[in-house]
Amino acid sequence: MGRYVPALCFLNLGLLISSTACLYLGSILINIYLLPSLELLTSHFATVPYLILAIGFVLLLSSIIGIIAAVSKSRVALIIYAVLLGAVFTLQLASIFTSMELRNDMERRVIFQTGNGNVHNELKRYWDDETVRTKWDTLQRDFQCCGAFNMRTGFQDWSRLGNYQQDGQQRGVPNSCCLDEEEGGCGNTEEIYSDPLAYEKINIHGCMAIMKNRLLRDVYPVLLTYIGCAVVLALITILAMVLAAAYVAAITRKSNQEKDGMGMYQVPGGHLG
Repeated sequence: MGRYVPALCFLNLGLLISSTACLYLGSILINIYLLPSLELLTSHFATVPYLILAIGFVLLLSSIIGIIAAVSKSRVALIIYAVLLGAVFTLQLASIFTSMELRNDMERRVIFQTGNGNVHNELKRYWDDETVRTKWDTLQRDFQCCGAFNMRTGFQDWSRLGNYQQDGQQRGVPNSCCLDEEEGGCGNTEEIYSDPLAYEKINIHGCMAIMKNRLLRDVYPVLLTYIGCAVVLALITILAMVLAAAYVAAITRKSNQEKDGMGMYQVPGGHLG
């Protein structure tokens, strides 16, 4: 029975390291590449990073419980550990398949055009919806872009929304489009759309065009690496779950033997002494 403890501790150490990697990758996809902001194009942009984060959290918890359970030889803790590993394995399968779907979507590249209607509808709510405004301000500042689609003319998307100020004049672009944001705004009037030197004041490329290039360059290859690592991690998770179940069975057998007094062998006549 002594072989289970070092085996489980070794596997859980690997799972613990993997959990931190998942947490790191998920946070980068959410906070640096802002994948959930592209949910309008396909829900996989939000599902994949949040699944990776969930795997990281549950794996971190289960690996710590697994080490404690192995050292303490607690059947209850080992059973809880095995159940958590079952949940992790389910999340891993879901993550693998959704990552493959997202990678296929990115490979076809059509998602960056087919979502035009949804994106433009959201842009129309920019001036009235605080959540939408915060989202697009973050996108435009972090990716140094303006508007949604197309290189060089992305900022023109704001002119097609039919948004007007109280004085009847058409709105310009948000301040988050500005190269240098200032109090009065750098392009808050409709003149910015016909200004031949607009590129000196604002970012002119559409956010989807910028993000498409950035994601294909950085995230697309990372997804392939993640899928391969996730398959290996899923196999390790199954192995750890099997070892935990075998350890529970071994502890149960030893407990039953100790209750019998002399293990599997009974003294003729039924009792000692």
